[in-house]
Amino acid sequence: KEFDSTSITRNIETRLGQGEFRKQLIALWGKCSVTEYARLDLLIASHIKPWRDSSNIERIDRFNGLLLTPNIDKLFDSGYISFLDNGEIIISSALSSGEIIGLDLEKIQGLTHIYPENKSYLQFHRKEIFRK
Repeated sequence: KEFDSTSITRNIETRLGQGEFRKQLIALWGKCSVTEYARLDLLIASHIKPWRDSSNIERIDRFNGLLLTPNIDKLFDSGYISFLDNGEIIISSALSSGEIIGLDLEKIQGLTHIYPENKSYLQFHRKEIFRK
């Protein structure tokens, strides 16, 4: 498939924006936003309000992001967990009690910190992504 110069430029800008987004999340959180796991090369820069639903400004807004371990990222992106405005975790009823225990979710309190600017993104996640 051929790409025109506009497509190539857009792809490069997108990738640069994602790298900058990750750097901003590392500067903001420093470790996993939930577990405090600190090995940065294993953490994922996760959007709270998904990329596909975000404006260009929201896509690079550090407050639209969490730094997460891969298992927490997958659960969050898939809507099996979310967080209240105070940072407390909520777990989808789509997960059985055995799955919750197997994933160690009963041990997770929630976000280690909450910024006021996170709240509108968390509200979107709870309304549009979270599986009640």
